[in-house]
Amino acid sequence: MEILLHITVHSIPTIGATFSVLDKGNTKRMCIIGDNNGMRSVRDMARLNIVSAGTCDNLTRILSERYDLLVADGGAFAIHGDPENARNFDSDRVVIVHVEHLAHQFTTTFSLASSGKRYIVVDGDSTIYLSLMNQYLSIWLGEPFSQRWARTIMAEQEVRRCNKGDVIMVQEELSRGYVYLILTGYCDVVVFDGEDFQTIVSLQAGEITGEMAVVTGSMKRNASVVASSPVSVIVFSEEKFNELVQREGYRDRLIKRGGLRTSLRRLPQFWALISTVLEKVSGRADEVVVAPGDEYFMDEDSWFIFIDGSGHLADDVADVDDEFGCRPFSSANTGVLRAETECRLARFQQARFASLLSGTPQRNYLLRKFRVDRNDPAVDWLLGGVTIS
Repeated sequence: MEILLHITVHSIPTIGATFSVLDKGNTKRMCIIGDNNGMRSVRDMARLNIVSAGTCDNLTRILSERYDLLVADGGAFAIHGDPENARNFDSDRVVIVHVEHLAHQFTTTFSLASSGKRYIVVDGDSTIYLSLMNQYLSIWLGEPFSQRWARTIMAEQEVRRCNKGDVIMVQEELSRGYVYLILTGYCDVVVFDGEDFQTIVSLQAGEITGEMAVVTGSMKRNASVVASSPVSVIVFSEEKFNELVQREGYRDRLIKRGGLRTSLRRLPQFWALISTVLEKVSGRADEVVVAPGDEYFMDEDSWFIFIDGSGHLADDVADVDDEFGCRPFSSANTGVLRAETECRLARFQQARFASLLSGTPQRNYLLRKFRVDRNDPAVDWLLGGVTIS
């Protein structure tokens, strides 16, 4: 390990340090800034010759470099750092010290150090996660994940462990070259609108996050991801992940499914599902769009759920219900939709969704419970006989 010390600016002589170590051919770097004034104050003191120009320039250089972990002074008092300085830091993870609470605008940008938290820069042998990764990626893709791609992705991955409250991804930040697969724990996807922040959805083990920036080519994060419990994640190379998506022809399918997943999560039939089950459901859905004035027949071969739009049945002036077709655990409800505005419907082919119900107990249970909550007389809690050979 290489340790480089640096002088900081404080009310008493203080230092910080950068720690570097070679891990699997890659250099991992952690910088602990140490007690230090805000950089605006340091530059003012340098102009007045209270602090040497060399010390100021060196601190500016250190804070502009990229680290795997940067521990920054954010005390925001006269002799401590300013969290605002950290907005321009280029490090993968920034942890703020010397403050008990972060200001509202920083809570989805930085992690706050507190007793008991652990920040791991170099982890142990991660090959034990290979089978778990294969299982989660197979669920995510909706088909067996190839061993060839598993070896390719695992060759350039690392496992990170995060504390509750740690910020994994930052809203509006350009991608840093990573895609994340959650191995253990829970995360919240949070959006900050300039005044307040809102939790859009909770993620858990088996979810991939950060992938849509690669798939869509935007390369910008549209939300922050914050650990709501201790979390372990596998970090993939964006380059290898993009190569997988492009070569295997997954791009269009993933964009379509990502949009459907967002829409389905808002529907009462699906909002209680855990993320991995919702991923399976999204992979079996199609979107039907009916233009204003057009008609569309909703038959018994599929289950249709309204996402948005307005219309009525061709033989009725009443507004349409939210479900049609072969409604699982209920009676069929067919008819011709006449769209007044553009209508979007999720469509599940009966055979494909039936196979999902039989293999996904949570989906089976929650859909039956949804029917009971709506006082549906057709629901039956009995699954039928079991053959014992």
